[in-house]
Amino acid sequence: MATPHLVKIGSKASSESSRNDRARRASATLRLLDSERSEEIFPILLEEVIALGFPRAFVLAVDYESGEISPVASLRCSQALLEKFRTSLYATEDPIVQSLLRREGALLDLPHSPGKKLYCQPAIFRSRNFCWEAERDHRGDCLAFANNSGSRNLRLEEQVCSACRMRGYAAIVCVDVANRSASDLGRLRELVETSNRHMTRLFKVEHYYNRMTDMDLTISQMETMMQSMTDPVILTDTHYRVVLQNKAAERYFKLPDDRDLGDVTLGLQRAIELNNLLFTAALSSMAVSGTNAHRDLTLVDVGEGEERLFEAVCTPTYARDGMPIGIVTVMRDVTDLRRADQELRHNYDLLRQAEDLVRQDRDRLNVIVENVGDPIIVCDSNAKIVLLDPLAEQLFGGSEDIRDAALVKNQAQLDAYIYSFTYSFADKETGYLRLYSPSGKSEIEYDARSGKIYDDRGQVAYTVTVLRDFTALRKVEQLKLDRRMLEIEKFAAAGRLAATIAHEVNNPMEAIKNAIWLLQDAVKPDAQNVYEILKSETERVARIVRQMLGLYRNNEQVKPVNINTILEDTLMLLNRQLQRANVIVDADLGAVPEAIVAADQLRQVLSNLVINAKDAMPNGGHLRLRTRPVRNSSFGREGVRILIADTGTGISRDMLHTIFEPFVTTKGEKGTGLGLWIVRGIINNHGGKISVKSSQGVGTVFKIELPVVPIVA
Repeated sequence: MATPHLVKIGSKASSESSRNDRARRASATLRLLDSERSEEIFPILLEEVIALGFPRAFVLAVDYESGEISPVASLRCSQALLEKFRTSLYATEDPIVQSLLRREGALLDLPHSPGKKLYCQPAIFRSRNFCWEAERDHRGDCLAFANNSGSRNLRLEEQVCSACRMRGYAAIVCVDVANRSASDLGRLRELVETSNRHMTRLFKVEHYYNRMTDMDLTISQMETMMQSMTDPVILTDTHYRVVLQNKAAERYFKLPDDRDLGDVTLGLQRAIELNNLLFTAALSSMAVSGTNAHRDLTLVDVGEGEERLFEAVCTPTYARDGMPIGIVTVMRDVTDLRRADQELRHNYDLLRQAEDLVRQDRDRLNVIVENVGDPIIVCDSNAKIVLLDPLAEQLFGGSEDIRDAALVKNQAQLDAYIYSFTYSFADKETGYLRLYSPSGKSEIEYDARSGKIYDDRGQVAYTVTVLRDFTALRKVEQLKLDRRMLEIEKFAAAGRLAATIAHEVNNPMEAIKNAIWLLQDAVKPDAQNVYEILKSETERVARIVRQMLGLYRNNEQVKPVNINTILEDTLMLLNRQLQRANVIVDADLGAVPEAIVAADQLRQVLSNLVINAKDAMPNGGHLRLRTRPVRNSSFGREGVRILIADTGTGISRDMLHTIFEPFVTTKGEKGTGLGLWIVRGIINNHGGKISVKSSQGVGTVFKIELPVVPIVA
């Protein structure tokens, strides 16, 4: 009877122990489920492990950033003991690390404690189900599901879910089992698995909570940014109904609040309705076209009551499955910009027209400049050449490097002239430049006429210089002058010859007249008619002779004249000819008394002598003129002496005795031979004397002496 009794007592004890275990497990599960944060799981787990009768326990967690495995929670463990279990993910020979990688519990010998065992159970982020994102997108790369699968070792470097972007956790629970039974190890394993499942759920809850918090912050920031934008921003659904809009958009598309309805007028309501209608129509049009994401939209500004032009930029929004869920529209007020654009286009058209006119004027000016026939040079305010016409480029070489020495000399002369004119106070200037002409292969004297162009500030902007070649004109003028002088000399010679002939004929005519007068009483009556004819014709011939003498006789009135003044006027008149002939004039004019002479005749004398001296020096030379008073002249009274000397070719000794005779010349066919003959006649008529000295190859000297007081006939 003892046996049944013992059996009964044993069965009662066993059932009571079983009920206690179930109650303890339920209590532990409730404590774990009652925790709200993942940080509370491991402390509760360690307390329940100790409650199961195990002497001590601790938890090692993995730090994915550094790769270290270190204790994060412990119960009844010294710090020295915990430090012994600090390790690294890369210490693959460590039994604890191997247990973690295999995701299996392991019973290990406790270091430095012979006979004691340490049970290690991994706790990692894993689940039998896919995460919500993986199920939604039909993906198979969920981290929790992959860790729950035992097909491969745990890859700690891949502990981030590709679907939900959640970072997992990895830890290992270490318990000193102290020779506990297998059933105790089973309850320990079940407790660790329960805590791990609940910790996985808490991790996902915290992950989604953090994501929601971040999303709320992002939404708040986006709302703040959208409300702070001055451009209207509208979010609409697929039916073009407004879901969200900022304050700038409410000005055009939303009526005021109820408390402000008293200020809403019928016109305001109509404007809001019209704006919404236009906006919806624009969205529908862009949706139908499918290509135009930009559209100009005219709305009514309900505050100002005027039309405003907007550029609407629409961007569709899509769900994760690619289905459209709405449209974001940003409208930019381009009213002022379009007005400015229209004004700019108008001004651009005006500018184009002005440019066309300027181009036409420029082309016309270029044609005129190219056909002027004179070199034209345009320089800037620094006297630098900016424009040359084709003729000027021939003289100065253009913009390329100048290597011709003659062109370099031309450029130097031009630079000196332009520099002097640019920095002078004159607005216009006329000068002379002797330049080498490459086309004519000779030097040409140009008349330079320059003017200044001023800018708005009154500063010199440009200078324009025109060079004119008067060589041909001067040759024509010289030919005309020579022809006129020739005609004057011929006329004077013919007059003097006629006067000489008349003078010689007049003496016999007087004798004939006297003879006719003596015969008037001896004429027979029948010959009286013949006598009258002879008498009348003789009178007519006498009158003709007197008229010829009166024609040559000079009627110019003489008056006191300063000889130096006449000489200076003559040099000024002939200055250009002397310069072109490279004749250097040296005038030494002394203080002389006035002489009573005919000024024009004396000027003719001096002009003839100066021109003859210039012609005697074809390659240039020196012309010296000197005036001095003379007290004892060759005609025995006070007078004025004029010396005209040149360094020309000279006169041969044979011609010196006949040089003042008519038709004697040293110029060959170019001369008439009457100039010096007329000069001597004029000097003699004024009671003066003229003489000449010459040496071939050295020069010639003419000496004129004029009395101060005229001779009384």
